Amino acid sequence: MLTADITTQRRLTPGLILALIVVALAALYTAVYADPYVGLVMMPFFALGCARGKRPATLLAMSLIPALVLLTISWMKFSLTGMPLVTYDHHFLRQNVLMLMYNDWRLAAAATVTTGAALLYIKHLLSGQGTFSRFEKAGLAALGLASIAGVFGLQHWDQTIDNWELELARPSIRSFIASARMPRPSLQLTSTAEASMPPAGAGGLTAPAGISPDIFLVLQESTFLPSTVRPEYAPHTLFANAPSAATNAATGPLHVHTFAGATWKTEFAVTTQMRPQEFGSDGLYVFYQLEGRIKQSIFTRLKALGYRTMVFYPVAANFINARNFYSSIGVDEFYDPESLGLSSGWDWKASDAAFYNAMLEKIGDSDKPVVAMMLTINQHGPHDYQDPISDYVTRFAQSDDAYRDFLNALAGRGRKAGVITFGDHQPEFMANLEERPLWYFTAYDIRCVNFGCARPTVPDRGNKTLDAVLLAPLALEKFGFKLDDFSIRERALFSACDDDVSRCGDAARLGVNTAFAKYFN
Repeated sequence: MLTADITTQRRLTPGLILALIVVALAALYTAVYADPYVGLVMMPFFALGCARGKRPATLLAMSLIPALVLLTISWMKFSLTGMPLVTYDHHFLRQNVLMLMYNDWRLAAAATVTTGAALLYIKHLLSGQGTFSRFEKAGLAALGLASIAGVFGLQHWDQTIDNWELELARPSIRSFIASARMPRPSLQLTSTAEASMPPAGAGGLTAPAGISPDIFLVLQESTFLPSTVRPEYAPHTLFANAPSAATNAATGPLHVHTFAGATWKTEFAVTTQMRPQEFGSDGLYVFYQLEGRIKQSIFTRLKALGYRTMVFYPVAANFINARNFYSSIGVDEFYDPESLGLSSGWDWKASDAAFYNAMLEKIGDSDKPVVAMMLTINQHGPHDYQDPISDYVTRFAQSDDAYRDFLNALAGRGRKAGVITFGDHQPEFMANLEERPLWYFTAYDIRCVNFGCARPTVPDRGNKTLDAVLLAPLALEKFGFKLDDFSIRERALFSACDDDVSRCGDAARLGVNTAFAKYFN
């Protein structure tokens, strides 16, 4: 029929040539990647296009377009996040798309174009009138049988997290369809009980002698050392001090586990001391998938010592399920811009200073020590398209000033305050400026305000990189706390790879997972 479709034409029209190209590309993809699930996506659109008087090549091409679009989106997502398109991306899409469109004209434009193209596609697919041809009847029968076989095949997919990580290593229609059968996030554990045993004499986190310090965790959105792109630029406060007991500060490179987005991955790593990827499926939606399942965090440990637990978010509380997740890991007070009186809706242009001031006002003269986590938004993209570096450095200078003023405000309160400041990831424009392995480095800054930092049990790190999962224990020791058994065990197991725990051998990585298993269900 395809041959007849061509030969009955006086000439090859552009539309027919395009249709044949689409069919050829889909056939090539299916053969090379052994991905029969293209037929499952194709089936409903082929059925809608039947009895419309369309030529076989045209109908095949039109019914394949949704599958090819899905594949293109999956490749784009994979290039940015390392994770292909999966069915549980609905966690992100269902509540957050409108917010992202409101704040980023590029996404708004893409959504507008996509919606228009989808409407035109459906209109063209359903246009025309005719009868069911033999080709259409045979095609429906073949696609129907292929769809039944595909759905049946899904029931026999391996349900272990380890094998799913391999399955999701490349974008495909197969991985998208099969992700509907993805097992519930879990931890891969060692087979020996020794790995979960705490070191002798260890227990829970122990407060320092005397008055406990307030603790502030400040996540600097999309922030890294500006000297990476402007060697001559020197910050005056933010990530500016060399490690020194005399200056009551420690600064160094920080290794994180996300790039260009997914801030919550770094939030998770710092507050729980676990790499989100250890729970499977790249840890992309841990705030949804692990709500109520994590029993230990910096908030639960400090709350047990009498601390007031607080989070200050720069976007709406329902974004990525933030309020619910933080509540499940021990946060009693959660504030977003609306509850702080900073915004009545979405506003990614709020200054760092506005959030620092609102946080300190809300804390007031608390009768309890406070652990408060605050996220900034000043550096969130999109940065200037023509000159993103100058735009970034300008915003960094604003954040630098605000951080200096914040530290001065803490000093003026007269209360002891430990400050942990860290970047979450590099912005997307850095993908064009450096090699992929360098994408995962930001910076951290630890300060002891109105008291002297204690000397940690580990040697001074100098300028050595620290992994995000080990940031909180290092800071708590400098604030005078005695670490809990899990933190001590984790540090020991990761001692040879504490700059990047993802490169640790299985014995160390799975040993930490096993040690954490008692805090996870």
